[in-house]
Amino acid sequence: MADKEVTQLEKMKIIGLFRKEGFSGDYESFQRVSGTDREFFVVMSNEQGIKALFRASLMLNAVEFQYVLDDKHVFVTEDADAS
Repeated sequence: MADKEVTQLEKMKIIGLFRKEGFSGDYESFQRVSGTDREFFVVMSNEQGIKALFRASLMLNAVEFQYVLDDKHVFVTEDADAS
């Protein structure tokens, strides 16, 4: 499930959740949470270029801040072992 690409419909629902919660910014990437098909990790950036990781649940209709992405916290979107 986690390797299945996030669909356009799912992205629209996730963006709707963010807007309902009052979040604004640019959506950098969407990724499924491992083991579920109703929860997603979303990277957003604001106008200052600060990126943050959020967990969005379509099951709970909730958005949860995880952490700011910086030198110590990165978000891997590709398989790091692929060579």
